Amino acid sequence: MERYGKCLFCKRLIIMNKISLVINTLNEEVNIRECIESAKYLVDEIIVCDMYSHDKTVEIAKSLNAKVFFHDRTGFVEPARYFAISQATCEWVLVLDADERMTEKLGNKIKEIVTINHNDLILFGSLNNYFGAYVKYGGFYGIEAPKFFKKYIYISTFNDSELMIHANFSAVKKNAKNKIQLDDEYYILHNAYPTIEKYINKTVGVYARIEAEEMVKRGHKFHLFKLVYEPIKTFFGRYIIRQGFRNGIRGLILCYFYASYRFSIWANIWFIEDQKTKNQQ
Repeated sequence: MERYGKCLFCKRLIIMNKISLVINTLNEEVNIRECIESAKYLVDEIIVCDMYSHDKTVEIAKSLNAKVFFHDRTGFVEPARYFAISQATCEWVLVLDADERMTEKLGNKIKEIVTINHNDLILFGSLNNYFGAYVKYGGFYGIEAPKFFKKYIYISTFNDSELMIHANFSAVKKNAKNKIQLDDEYYILHNAYPTIEKYINKTVGVYARIEAEEMVKRGHKFHLFKLVYEPIKTFFGRYIIRQGFRNGIRGLILCYFYASYRFSIWANIWFIEDQKTKNQQ
């Protein structure tokens, strides 16, 4: 028999010891089926929050018994993510991107944790696909944003007017009191960047601009030293100290482009300040 409780922060009834899968989408017809099917055996509810895709994403999601909600497109996903998680009716929330896949070993461990129910945040790794292969070294494998937590931990941390890129997940990780971190053998698969073009466009292009805008809002100022030094430090830190060289040529390319991402952030900060100065003249 299902047991119910009430989320004190969103005022909704929630089903205790059950899991809601939450996926935010925009034109993900290539990925959405495999994502849902990788976790379907594990969860009790599937929520897809779509930003008005113009492909078959919604049709496929509905065919897999997902509850589909819609949210306007935003510069980054956090406002829509907050809305999607707010719709969950289960005590636990599993967040996956459409290009992520649950692994059987991790899924079985999650089942065990939910049964015991002594924690409110479970941290695990993400094994990422870069340019056609999964990468373990160079700091590109590890614990990323929280993906599995009790709903109230997330909802109580922020309201939707405070959301910034990744900030809400960072605060969840900081504020959770009963959290555990699983060993490296437990991870999801993330088909993050199958091509070099996608990595450059999304990370060096879009993410760097958004990160720069958020840094400016938080009071960061452009420094020529950081524009030059931070990419160099990032490359050698990733490639040498964190052993990115063990990924072969792929590791060299990836570390270079990640350093370019850091360069692009400071270049965008310069551009924002430059445009502001011109507008004031």
